[in-house]
Amino acid sequence: MPVMFISFAFQFMDKACLTGAAMFGILTDLHLVELTQRYSYASLIFYWGYLIGLLPGVFFSQRFPVGKYVAIVMCLWGGVTVCTVAVKTYQGLLVQRFFLGVAEAGIAPAFSLITAMWYKRQEQPLRYAIWYSSGGMGALLGALLLYAIGQINGPLASWRYQFMIIGSITSVWGIALWFLLPDSPLTAFFLSKEQKVVAVERMRWEQSGIENKVIKWEQVKEAFTDPKTWFYVLATFLCNFTNGAVTGFGSIIVKSFGFTSLRTVLLLGVAGVWLFVFLLVGGVISFYTRHTRTLIAMFCCLPVIAGSLMIWKSGDWTSKNTNRGIPLWGFFMMPVFGVTYVMVLALMAANTAGHTKKAITAGLVWASYCISNGIAPTAVLTEEEKKHYPTAFVTIIVMMSLTFGILFGFRVYVFKLNKRRDAIKVVNREEAAMTAFMDMTDKENQNFRYHA
Repeated sequence: MPVMFISFAFQFMDKACLTGAAMFGILTDLHLVELTQRYSYASLIFYWGYLIGLLPGVFFSQRFPVGKYVAIVMCLWGGVTVCTVAVKTYQGLLVQRFFLGVAEAGIAPAFSLITAMWYKRQEQPLRYAIWYSSGGMGALLGALLLYAIGQINGPLASWRYQFMIIGSITSVWGIALWFLLPDSPLTAFFLSKEQKVVAVERMRWEQSGIENKVIKWEQVKEAFTDPKTWFYVLATFLCNFTNGAVTGFGSIIVKSFGFTSLRTVLLLGVAGVWLFVFLLVGGVISFYTRHTRTLIAMFCCLPVIAGSLMIWKSGDWTSKNTNRGIPLWGFFMMPVFGVTYVMVLALMAANTAGHTKKAITAGLVWASYCISNGIAPTAVLTEEEKKHYPTAFVTIIVMMSLTFGILFGFRVYVFKLNKRRDAIKVVNREEAAMTAFMDMTDKENQNFRYHA
């Protein structure tokens, strides 16, 4: 878990470099301010590259040793990040951002498989929250690091050093992962033979299996025809629309409140702490209390809606008499959408069995994540700054309200599925022990019960 935490923090920092660079000259150096949508395109094209890279990412994470695969991907994406130093034009930045997305695409599906492979379904929400919360910690430490690097007075523009240093560190960490991240509990160097047996046997009653390198086409078909799959896809699309404002345009929006570049970068780090705390609290609650994932996800839609209203309806940002704390605290509440998303990921992992089905479902969910993030930046219109970005924040309010509604519908649906199965048969422990490692899907295995 510490390895996944650090790795995901690096991924967030690499993506957020563009936001930090916006405060240190990249907008003018690469002529991103000449046309109002250029920065939007530079932000969103990363996710379209991510989408293209997902299919091979899902295949490779299923087909090859997952630990070694993650290590190779991290080295590659660190190298692509460093290549930003050589970018001289807006068009070159688009190409670099696209291939950065392609390079990073395999990490999240691989981490979803690792989490499902190592941890029980009741343990998974907290584990998802832990490694995803590194995005919040990465935002805090990354903000401090980006500001420090931005003070370098060398032959290159300060923003180029940001990409050079963070990309290099990422590649070095990728090399370390080759030795630190095991491919499965059976190959973990830090476990004794007895502990490896325990690690496998503790998953027997979960009815979700461990690892299978054979692609089963009947499981592929089931993944596409299961209504739960499309709930995860839709919920992911809706709640991640917020990310366009928080990650893609965070520095520009906060600076428009009237803060300096220095204070803007530091305040973005505070927003990361807010996300970090909410994720850990939500993860702990879901770990100790069964069937609370949908409730936590629904609850965390509300701060995002409230934060959007606080920014949109706050006073004139250019006036000295305006309380800038109102839109600022509204912005701090926006990253809480990440808790909703993590709970959706935890629901997906807990309620999907069969290794191939899990890989395909995870790929579809992360594809939805890419499409949502690939569209969202276009809703932030810089010419609407004086009106407080109504297009962006009204859209976010609608999206999070819909997310709240379908989460409630999903909760009702899975309880009905469990009730229907309980009416047919009660789970038999001896029979469940036999079906545990047969790589059956959740639909095929009548001993499987769903989590809400």
